[in-house]
Amino acid sequence: MKLILVHISPIIKYPPALSVLKTLNDLGIDLTLCTTDIDSATASVCENRGIKVINFESNYEKPISPLLKLIRLLVLRNQLWKEIDNIYDSDTMIWVFSDLALKHLGSKLLEKKFILHMFELSEKTIFYRKIPFISLNTKMYAKKAVNVIQAEYNRAHISKTWWDLERLPYVLPNKPYIDFEIDRYSSVSDKEASIVINHLKGKKIILYQGILSPERPLVEMINAVNDLGDEYAFVIISSGKNIYENISSNYYFLPFIAPPYHLEVTSNAYIGVLSYVPSNNEYSKLNSLYCAPNKIYEYSMFGVPMIGNDIPGLSHVLETNGCGVCFEKFEVLDIKKAIKEVENNYESLAQKAKEFYGKTDIELKIKEIMDSANS
Repeated sequence: MKLILVHISPIIKYPPALSVLKTLNDLGIDLTLCTTDIDSATASVCENRGIKVINFESNYEKPISPLLKLIRLLVLRNQLWKEIDNIYDSDTMIWVFSDLALKHLGSKLLEKKFILHMFELSEKTIFYRKIPFISLNTKMYAKKAVNVIQAEYNRAHISKTWWDLERLPYVLPNKPYIDFEIDRYSSVSDKEASIVINHLKGKKIILYQGILSPERPLVEMINAVNDLGDEYAFVIISSGKNIYENISSNYYFLPFIAPPYHLEVTSNAYIGVLSYVPSNNEYSKLNSLYCAPNKIYEYSMFGVPMIGNDIPGLSHVLETNGCGVCFEKFEVLDIKKAIKEVENNYESLAQKAKEFYGKTDIELKIKEIMDSANS
């Protein structure tokens, strides 16, 4: 069996995709990665592992008008199929990473064998979020797929119902692939981040890593940490703009650090932060309620306890597994109470976080998905 993996946009920013790529390679499967704007580090990993790469330079993350987006999509679609048609045969399957790759591949995909791996929970695939009535019938593709993958248990059941699937999608958690050892309280390679982390030695770092958006509110968390005093510091790692600049004297912002080196910062955290609220975007509001953040695994691999708001996707993981505390409201007092509860039970929560991390075997799950696809 040969696999063609299709991922649109820089794959370095999608740890779940990198995890699948490396794990499939570990399983000895013949892989070709079709992607856009590949970074040099990922290209080097693929070369060293013998993974074939077909890359299209598209400047995909550059903001452009709706018309130019449509033109870019059609150009990429033609480029993708020209390359795929050259290598696809009866022994080949396509692994489609997310609705973004799905809409670029289009209806011709229905003629092929493919696995549909969704990163987000959405009933339909919208081509452009400002024109939501122009969409792709995701149900048709999901029913045609050899296997469908979701990152979280509730998402699997919701999508099964939405798309009238005969069987439950596979649940493949967003656990990152770690191929080099990082110790707790590791030194930090990134120069800018190293300066900040060294400056914060001896403080309790409350860390958030991820995108900055209305769906991930952090203002009350930053203010809560500020109220707790100079013993604490709130740190953000994000590829986004520093929208909280000057909000607090013990708040620090670190620009995007290429995986897995951002984990060197994670290893120095005292508590990890998770924050999700439903918002209006191209995905269902259920997407936030049943979130599946890879940072849960990034925190827990170091035994870092977590705090988050009380939604099913977080409370089920944190409180059921005993590795964190959820607060009911985004209010400073509630958040401070959650932090203090973590402190009062720190050793137990830290141990449970490590145990949670060790429970998930991504290689075993991907092998199960592939065995099913080949049967």
